[in-house]
Amino acid sequence: MIQMIISGIICALFCGNFLLCYAKSKGQYDDYLEAVDKKEYGLKDFIPMGLWFNEQGFESKFLPKSLEGIYAKYKNQIYRKIIVLRGAKYAGFYQMIHEGYRMALGILVSAGMSFVGFIMAAQGDSSNAMLFSGTAVVAALGLPFLTDKSLDDQMERRRLEIQMEFPEFVNKLTLLVNAGMTISKAWEKIINDNKKDNILYQEMTLAMGEIKAGKPEAVAYEEFARRCQVKEVTKFVSVILMNLRRGGSEVVPVLKQQGTECWEMRKAAARQMGEQAGTKILLPMMIMFVGIIIIVATPAVLSFSSGM
Repeated sequence: MIQMIISGIICALFCGNFLLCYAKSKGQYDDYLEAVDKKEYGLKDFIPMGLWFNEQGFESKFLPKSLEGIYAKYKNQIYRKIIVLRGAKYAGFYQMIHEGYRMALGILVSAGMSFVGFIMAAQGDSSNAMLFSGTAVVAALGLPFLTDKSLDDQMERRRLEIQMEFPEFVNKLTLLVNAGMTISKAWEKIINDNKKDNILYQEMTLAMGEIKAGKPEAVAYEEFARRCQVKEVTKFVSVILMNLRRGGSEVVPVLKQQGTECWEMRKAAARQMGEQAGTKILLPMMIMFVGIIIIVATPAVLSFSSGM
């Protein structure tokens, strides 16, 4: 009976929150969702619930005073990661979308888990009822922070993609500069000749656009390196800046050496991507293995229990 009451309270709380957020947010944020890619945000249609919930300021109302400073620093770290992934211009918008998405996931999963828990409690399955109800509480509190972890994964994929493409760019730039082109002209030619659509060339195009708009070359290249957040790119930019300050042709041998180092970096990045792919395959295999064990073992356990 106690389990039934607890499951009922948890279900009423989380399902009621889901229905409230859904009703209040419906149709309010359609303009925001137009710019959101459903491939990136699989539960895009539920983001308005999280946006509405965040606007009510529930987090700040229930957050202990002693944790306010820590939480503010945490949110600032999230914002800096979004700046890297989306650029400073759109970081504010995507931070809002990310916070809405993370909260919507918590609302949705906690409501679903608590409802299943209540149904099981009504059927007399108290142990599973408490399991699902407890999972609902954990999902409501922890899932938003687990969603934040996905930003680290995105940044890692971004870094590896840049590392894979960068050596080829350095080689092309070295050849063009050796042929007599300036850094900026060689940079622009590589962009114009490029037929790939990847992060590195997007950042290069942004840097060239800033230079054409009047931003000093040195500043544009420095910001390019800061956005990429790859050690080899930062080192490469320092070589370019040295050439801009001193002039001369001594930059070519340095660029050649840089190119050799970048190819080694690419090999390491390729190995890391292979290891990550292996890890992604391992997890589903483990889940399947556990499922098979459960399927095979369940009849034996039931027959043993009935025999006793």
